[in-house]
Amino acid sequence: MNLLPVITTYIFFPLIFCLHLLLCKKFTTQPKIIRSMLVYLYIATLSLGYFPFYQNLPEYILVVFAWTIILIDFEHHRIPNFITGYLSILFTMIAFARANFLDSVIGGAEFLTFFGILALLSKGSLGLGDVKLAGVIGLVIGSVSIMEIIKFSIFASIFGLVSICTSSAGISRKARIPFAAPMISACLWIWPMLHMKG
Repeated sequence: MNLLPVITTYIFFPLIFCLHLLLCKKFTTQPKIIRSMLVYLYIATLSLGYFPFYQNLPEYILVVFAWTIILIDFEHHRIPNFITGYLSILFTMIAFARANFLDSVIGGAEFLTFFGILALLSKGSLGLGDVKLAGVIGLVIGSVSIMEIIKFSIFASIFGLVSICTSSAGISRKARIPFAAPMISACLWIWPMLHMKG
């Protein structure tokens, strides 16, 4: 019997949940304990079907941190440099170990540049934290064509519009839209459409 999936579910789950609680405390964010427990239990359970996940390790790590990033962004309308900075270093190191360093860095630069231009054109609706998160997503995805990055931005925009329309609070036109959830959702939704490895 392979015990690795079982160990992952029953040991990895509480570890990532505790990390979530620590990050929420650090950034004074409501951790939404019950909902977060269900999210991380679901992620840990999904890992049962993905061993070995070495090929998909960066994507898996992004999914693990995604929920925490989304909660912080919705509550404070910011994505901490602390999280995106360390994720950038981690994904770069993984890319180097997997011998796809150049592809990963080019992807990061493409997403950073594209969303940096969008942030300038949006006049503050898209924040610098979102641009940095786009760079992190680019490190995971790798180099893409201009059409692929446009598809990504279209999907993210659609998810963003849906989240605004379904929000009970409503968002001012001049306010910065919490764009972490739409970007991460778009990343996961169009994964098969992008030329990702693994």
